[in-house]
Amino acid sequence: MESKMQVMVALGAAVGVNCIPCFDHLYGKAREVGLKDEEIRDIVETAYKVKNGASNFLKGAIDEQIGEVDITEEPCSAAKMECAC
Repeated sequence: MESKMQVMVALGAAVGVNCIPCFDHLYGKAREVGLKDEEIRDIVETAYKVKNGASNFLKGAIDEQIGEVDITEEPCSAAKMECAC
């Protein structure tokens, strides 16, 4: 995998695990490999969609398990077992 792609994946992972020091370090690497701020924003936005979708799916599963069915449709649907990311 080329270094630009590695940095892009790592940036998304840093957002996914809420690691500010990782993001700060990788932001510098992203600039070194030629990523523009707009591209970095897109990576962050995609990572948030995946992260928040997984969180919503977990909440829906827990609510269903304890009898409180309030399944969130965006960005992922626990009812349909699919992600709209």
